[in-house]
Amino acid sequence: MDEKNKEKLWTPEFLGYGISSGVFYVVQYIMIAALPIVITMSYGGSAFDAGLAMTCFQIGCILCRPFAGELIDGLNKKVMLLASTGLFFLITAAFNYAPSVNYLFGYRFLQGMLFAIGTTAVAAVAVLVLPKHRKGEGVGYFAMFVNIAMVIGPFFGLLVLDAWGTQALFIAVAIIGGVGFYAANRKPLPPQLAAAREVSSKGWSVDRFLERKTLPWALMGLFMSFTYSGILVFVPIMLTAMGVGSMASYFFVIFAAIIVITRPIVGRVYDRYGSAWLIYPGYAVFLAGLCVLSVSESAWSVIASAPVLGLGYGAIAPAFQTLGVEVAPSHRAGAATATYFLSMDIGVGLGSAVLSSVIAHIGFNGMYWLNTMVAVVGFLLYHFVVRRGQLRKV
Repeated sequence: MDEKNKEKLWTPEFLGYGISSGVFYVVQYIMIAALPIVITMSYGGSAFDAGLAMTCFQIGCILCRPFAGELIDGLNKKVMLLASTGLFFLITAAFNYAPSVNYLFGYRFLQGMLFAIGTTAVAAVAVLVLPKHRKGEGVGYFAMFVNIAMVIGPFFGLLVLDAWGTQALFIAVAIIGGVGFYAANRKPLPPQLAAAREVSSKGWSVDRFLERKTLPWALMGLFMSFTYSGILVFVPIMLTAMGVGSMASYFFVIFAAIIVITRPIVGRVYDRYGSAWLIYPGYAVFLAGLCVLSVSESAWSVIASAPVLGLGYGAIAPAFQTLGVEVAPSHRAGAATATYFLSMDIGVGLGSAVLSSVIAHIGFNGMYWLNTMVAVVGFLLYHFVVRRGQLRKV
């Protein structure tokens, strides 16, 4: 292979891993948007059951997320990639054989475990095949597969569900999972890249998997993801209760599109002016969007909240994640990232369970008022505790 080819970014391997990563997230966003409607409409479940399905997924993620990196480093990467993408495809196909809602809970739990391992695996091998001098550029493009999935997933899932029903949705998701398996394994890793690495072990301590310096920002991520779960899980059910469940696809397309469109601006503001210029206005906009949801009585008012929520969340979430990684030493960047994502997994799972119980007592509007108060508590925690603590250290 000549020098020119060595510097190529869009190699078949990198493209395959990017597509596979996108498939993981397309399947997940389809499930987030469509499964609550399937549970409540096709299986006769409640809003609590819909939230519990999301919680089962998050528990699976939480159990595997801290150990995913160790598995990828300690075992042959080609084998891990084949196993994780293959099993993810099989468990996704298993949704076609779910005679009761309890089966869906079990499938979502297993899907969460494989999602945590599989997304880590494809991300790790994607970095390995990138040219040495273009890794930063390549990682940026790799992340775009997830952003695109965020737009495609909810829209496609709800469109199929509305047009052809539950069985067609599960068949389509299984086919998508098969595409991800093929894309990741079509061109195997070279043996020298796939080989397991010798990892120095300091024992199975908490510090081996989590970064203490990231914990304040992980706490902020937990508050954000708790609030975010109310949007992800319950907006489709709320619109379904209004008789226009198919409009949830437009909500998520608008929400995600605003995040993707503003991402370059958010990055430049962060680099030039600092995180506070994103977090304070971002919180103000995000709270405004939650307030709109709290008083929404029509589908159009729910849809109107989507760009506001997307603008606010798109400013706050990446700022917290970047801060959580920046405070850690460079050799602990992986542990810092795992710590932050673990807090996000916990927040979404906890929010899905708690808010689903709240809906049963005070309804959707009451739940979103409570969610607004949780976001206010998160903002106050950031302003008076986390940010001041970080400034004192500086």
